[in-house]
Amino acid sequence: MTKHLSEGERRAQILTAARDEFIEHGYAETRVGDVAKRAELSKGAVYFYYPSKRDLFMALVLAEHEATYAFLDSAEHDEMPALFKLLRVGWEYLEFFAGKQQPPRFFLMMTEAATRDEEIRTECRALHQRFVDAATRILTQGVEEGAFRPMDPGAVARMLKAMIDGFGGHAAIEVGPDASDMANEGFRTVLKGILADPGQADLFMEAAMAARDLGLRASGARQG
Repeated sequence: MTKHLSEGERRAQILTAARDEFIEHGYAETRVGDVAKRAELSKGAVYFYYPSKRDLFMALVLAEHEATYAFLDSAEHDEMPALFKLLRVGWEYLEFFAGKQQPPRFFLMMTEAATRDEEIRTECRALHQRFVDAATRILTQGVEEGAFRPMDPGAVARMLKAMIDGFGGHAAIEVGPDASDMANEGFRTVLKGILADPGQADLFMEAAMAARDLGLRASGARQG
């Protein structure tokens, strides 16, 4: 007898099964019936929540995006200088990918599917642009504050997005990233490229690291 679950729990059950099927067999070879079997549900139950295989796949694409975009969205709307917003986002992404118990292989599978399917490609582009637009606003804020040098914020935002996608790709094939090394060396390199006074990169990094460590300790104390 099928256990009664809320709609949200049932959707999560189906998407977990779908993710595994897509990763194992690819988009073209995955069948809704196989998803249903893995989820221990009928095909009708799967179709009730997701009318097509494409709907299943796009729900996973959106979930993948939302899991990481939340870091950027939260930082953008926080009341802090743009420099610290950018560092916060970088740490959050590094820790997200470095801390995954399983490699994020759906990320690579999603990208591969987008090269073959125009509709999937269009959706992925829209999600990509959402990230770029938010990062552009943070960079523009930094220029207006005088912390960042004059630049094309959109071009720099696209470069940062490419770096984050690279973190995801590396994590998917289990070659990193090493959060400590990237924070110490990678962030300094980025800061020296965008700061109005590159010589202050080390000073800003030390201040940001101290603030981050203090925040982590405070968070741990609250949880304890």
